[in-house]
Amino acid sequence: MTQYNKTLGPLQGIAMTVTTFIGTGLMILPAMSVTEAGSFAFYAWLITAAMIMPIAFIFALFGAKYPSAGGASHYIGRAFGARYEKAVGWLFLSILLVGPAVAIKVASAYVAIIFKTSDEWILTFSMLTLGGLLLFAIAGIQTSARFQTAVVVVMILVILWLCFIGDIQSSRHVIETPISWPEWQQTLYATGVIFWCFLGIEVMAHMGAEFKNPTRDFPIALLGGIAIVILAYLSLVLLIAWHHTYGDEVTNSQSLALLVSKLVGETSSRFFAAGAYVIAFANIAIYILGFSRMVQAMAQQNALPNTFAQLSKNGTPKNAVLLVGIIMAMSLLFAEYSGWKMAWFIEMTNGSFLLIYTLTCIAALKLIKGATRILSVLALASCGFMLFFIGESVFFAIIAFIIALTYEQIKTLTSDKKAKLDVQ
Repeated sequence: MTQYNKTLGPLQGIAMTVTTFIGTGLMILPAMSVTEAGSFAFYAWLITAAMIMPIAFIFALFGAKYPSAGGASHYIGRAFGARYEKAVGWLFLSILLVGPAVAIKVASAYVAIIFKTSDEWILTFSMLTLGGLLLFAIAGIQTSARFQTAVVVVMILVILWLCFIGDIQSSRHVIETPISWPEWQQTLYATGVIFWCFLGIEVMAHMGAEFKNPTRDFPIALLGGIAIVILAYLSLVLLIAWHHTYGDEVTNSQSLALLVSKLVGETSSRFFAAGAYVIAFANIAIYILGFSRMVQAMAQQNALPNTFAQLSKNGTPKNAVLLVGIIMAMSLLFAEYSGWKMAWFIEMTNGSFLLIYTLTCIAALKLIKGATRILSVLALASCGFMLFFIGESVFFAIIAFIIALTYEQIKTLTSDKKAKLDVQ
């Protein structure tokens, strides 16, 4: 079996989009942005959202027109050929080496809070969390979609509740408009931090083939979900700034817990930690599903062994999920014992996703015709804008992409020579 079960509707798609973007970032990004931009943080989020929307529209157009488990690699392949498609697939899989370790370790830190254990237990909790995530992924997309929907409903209700008890209307007084160039610089540099929130458009692109009606439902799911995400983050930015639950690195990482504690009381911290863990779990689950779909798509292209192309009866690429799990386990062990800071892993992940977005927008210039082509130009300009603030972090991705492209070129040349010899 190699065909997916088309089970996703627009509401389930919106829920999966929201949990793709709102995960571990929800726990730290609002406070980090306020620390970076101060009273201009609100505008920093609006600018970042304005930059990301053209990119989101490009993915929505592609997802509707070319639904595929290959996601961005499939779109780029249609524009520039199979060699580039496979190379982008390898680039996406290279994120497994640096990205998931951060998210799983952040989630596991909340488990340590729940059970009041020392930091030495975080690696154990990380491995147990990974095991649960793999079982969850193997259960199938429909099970995941139901879980994501429930998480999103509860999360929205909690944010609305915080807005009510935290006096969101009064918090508007913290908003200041940047006027001078130094103020604009402070605002714009915060967008580099905020960009991490919007990593995941490419992951959702891999789900396009599993919508009942991709042409109608995928754009609704992606754009509707992003709209909810932006409103949720803006609300928390205002509340955190108004109640002053931000500052140094430790305070920022605990900003939402401090906000809840300030508004409700310290006894609620363990309940909050449990809720934060569930949100992070849902977020990472989407990434595992996306990576697994990419592995399955590459196996169909013969870039990986055919065993990873097979699907179970419920439409899950079981072998691909297990491969992703092994790589993620290695990444967690490397992050634990290498001594490298988590900031490095975050920066490398940002750079890889930004390169994938940029290549997708370049492909859009070739594939999208008519009036909507202006979106391709705007999206590419947005990528250039973000590249300026992410900077050298993109070099890891560029090197990985060049190596993958060279590898695929050598494979193609070797295959062509073998074919000629067979003919002779």
